[in-house]
Amino acid sequence: MTLARDRRGSSTALGYVLSLGISAILITGLIVAGGGVMQNQREQSARTELEVIGQTVADDLASAARLADCDSCEVSMRIDIPERVAGESYLLEVVEVDPADPQHTYRLDLRTGRSDVQASVSVRTRLPVTETSVAGGSLLVEYDSGAGTLEVRNA
Repeated sequence: MTLARDRRGSSTALGYVLSLGISAILITGLIVAGGGVMQNQREQSARTELEVIGQTVADDLASAARLADCDSCEVSMRIDIPERVAGESYLLEVVEVDPADPQHTYRLDLRTGRSDVQASVSVRTRLPVTETSVAGGSLLVEYDSGAGTLEVRNA
């Protein structure tokens, strides 16, 4: 037997190297595919949480407007919402949809900081609401009887 025909030593080492290479490629592919799925799930979770928080704030804002339906009323309502969504901080912005509309329709825009996930919720109130931007966490809705407006701010 000559050395050129002897493949016993090379077949074990070559098989080992090929097995390691194929395993590394498969594991890398799984990590890349799984990372994309995890990112999509995180964004969907954040969007759902932002929508729920937006609905909560919209309901409480409408309730505060109903409670403050007189000139001498004093209303101060605390809204406890999470400080973070899917591990990120977020902002809540109150924007008036149409200033000429007497029904006071507002859009609550919620946006995370890092991944820029967004959600919007509409709310209609009896009283005007001061346009503002606040961070997530405990909020305070107060009625300013002098101006006849509601104000949302961080507690």
